[in-house]
Amino acid sequence: MSTPEIPDAVPGADTSAPVADLVPPAPEAPAAAAAAAPTVLPPAFTGSSLPPAWEPATAASDRPEAAASVVLSRPRVRWAGIVWGLVLAAIAAGAVWFLTDPARQAALASWLVSLSPATAIAVAVLVLGVFALITGVVGIARRAQRGIEQRRTAASAAGLL
Repeated sequence: MSTPEIPDAVPGADTSAPVADLVPPAPEAPAAAAAAAPTVLPPAFTGSSLPPAWEPATAASDRPEAAASVVLSRPRVRWAGIVWGLVLAAIAAGAVWFLTDPARQAALASWLVSLSPATAIAVAVLVLGVFALITGVVGIARRAQRGIEQRRTAASAAGLL
């Protein structure tokens, strides 16, 4: 029954109902439930390889090294970011230099208008060549950095450092 402090949980709950209607039905016996619904299993795994975490370790070399023997390398310098940042900063500085003086703006505009199509194509090819050169310099720096890191790792593994 409800009171003003405790409202009804269900409308009409203060009507008297037999106790048998309030008790939930008993679950079916397990054998009867198994016979009533067929069991659906997922398909068996047919792949030939397991993920590396699931493969059992076969030799002692598969175990991770002890924390004391792991050689930590220094963080790498991102040469591409440095070089491209410098190039783009130089381009921005040149643009600011040209745009701050009306006389330089006029000279640049007259030079661009006076370009022949062949000269404009040559300048575009030159600019693309400069970008390719910068990309090559970045690749050389990255390769040199990897070589230095490999030599440093080999030397520290041999106990020379």
